[in-house]
Amino acid sequence: MKATTFEHLKSIHDKFGPGIFGKIAQKLLALAFCDAGFSHIVERGVQGVDIDAANPEGMRYTLEVKTTEGESILISEENIEALKDRAKDGYVPLIAVLRVRMFEDWMFANVPLSDLRPGSLALSRLRAYRVRDLETLVRPIFEAVVNQHFGDVLARGERYLSEILAQRRGGHT
Repeated sequence: MKATTFEHLKSIHDKFGPGIFGKIAQKLLALAFCDAGFSHIVERGVQGVDIDAANPEGMRYTLEVKTTEGESILISEENIEALKDRAKDGYVPLIAVLRVRMFEDWMFANVPLSDLRPGSLALSRLRAYRVRDLETLVRPIFEAVVNQHFGDVLARGERYLSEILAQRRGGHT
């Protein structure tokens, strides 16, 4: 990602801390999927997978979203079960990771669910399962979303993004 986008994300991270930052990044990613032409977006703040995204061409993804500054992420049994549940409905299960570092971008990994275990998961292990075409589609749109909404996110936080997502869904929450 570009330096300006990284600086915006870092400012949000510094202001709100890692927990709230993760929720904000998740909502920004959901908005990026909207702008990428995914007309069916379900973003969950609690319980279940974090984002479902489907487009008119039949692409259907379910994403467990993680942010980190380190070399690994934590995957819980609940995360794995939620991905399995959505996969039964025809969604491609993905682990979406944003490492908050200069020159890093979203990584979307389609790890076989049978290979996932609760605990620490090294980012290097995810690289073999990357969905590069989706990364290529979403990354520049995510940057545009971050840069467009940065000021309002910094001022109003997660609540602002929840309102924008509700507007995009026609008022449905």
